[in-house]
Amino acid sequence: METPESVIKNAKPFFEGYFQNLSKDLTELTTVPVVCTLVSVGLLRGKAELAPLFAGDRSVAFAEEDSAALGDLHLVFDTPLSIALAGTLMQTDPAVTQEKMESRDYDEECQEGFREVATQIVTSINRQLEEKLAKGEHLFLEATEHNPAGALPETLADQITYLVANVEVKTAEFPSVAAHWLISRKFAESILKTEIPASAQELADEKGMEADEADITALAAGHPDGLVMPQVEGSIRLLMTEAPFSLKAEEPVNKGITAVTHDGHRYIGIEHKGMLIRVLSRSDIHQVMGPFHGSGAPAPRDKALYALPLGKINAQQQLVKIASNGTIEEAANLMQAHNLHMLPVVNSRGGLRGFVPIQAMVDYYRKMGRKGK
Repeated sequence: METPESVIKNAKPFFEGYFQNLSKDLTELTTVPVVCTLVSVGLLRGKAELAPLFAGDRSVAFAEEDSAALGDLHLVFDTPLSIALAGTLMQTDPAVTQEKMESRDYDEECQEGFREVATQIVTSINRQLEEKLAKGEHLFLEATEHNPAGALPETLADQITYLVANVEVKTAEFPSVAAHWLISRKFAESILKTEIPASAQELADEKGMEADEADITALAAGHPDGLVMPQVEGSIRLLMTEAPFSLKAEEPVNKGITAVTHDGHRYIGIEHKGMLIRVLSRSDIHQVMGPFHGSGAPAPRDKALYALPLGKINAQQQLVKIASNGTIEEAANLMQAHNLHMLPVVNSRGGLRGFVPIQAMVDYYRKMGRKGK
């Protein structure tokens, strides 16, 4: 589709500044020179126009802004680029990295390194958003995956307009490789403060959204205290002091044990197809380990237990959760009603966003009490 000059005029300086800062961040992360150079910006709409970006195998990261449902970001890296960045991050011998780049050997180490790089990229763009967006909108990294040639990510919506930044990334002594930043229209409009032409599907979706917002406004007007919306005083996000950590239901119990004993996580979200299905606490994991764990060689029963899928633990648990646009008052009521020491926070897709521990709730109300005196 044709890109209006007004969009290009606003997008270029934004991305040029962003990629200049990102180059510094990635250089610091990998400890080798990384240079990100903007090549072009433009609009693409629908999967047919986006398909050429996925003609070869790609490493793809998906991040979503879900506090205000503004949209999402896809990072699309040609596989040799993700291998180069992961190799420098992991301090792999350059000759080995070069060989893997040529053979496009994307292994588990590359996946781990690419996720670290994607995390840094999302962190960098969030710093830019702090200056651009007044309501505290924030991108969350949802997933990283390796896409086979010709396959489009399931998270890529059809008939949606994307602002695309085409970039060349040079890592250390390795050749420059192409990458693409895909930002959905509504999110791009928020960043650039510029109107972007919408598809018929987007217009229809937004009409429905406007009706919802009108209902919320009317409800708030009739509510004695009004409604507390996300990212303002009273938002549950203020108390998400326990960082989110999740494992897939099919992963073994032993992975959960490592997360608790080695990585220090207090709570583990168990997800199935990206949705939170239950939460395991440190005490749950210790129960599985047993009182004599680590005191000797594991017995055959222990080995069988450690290989058990995490989804089998506490299978009858009633999951109590709160949406990321919920309020502290709602969370307090849930925790009291169910006698909880922790409450998981989920996004609109049901994915884990964070944890609210009881101590954070207690501290909040103590401060509120002191302010009221």
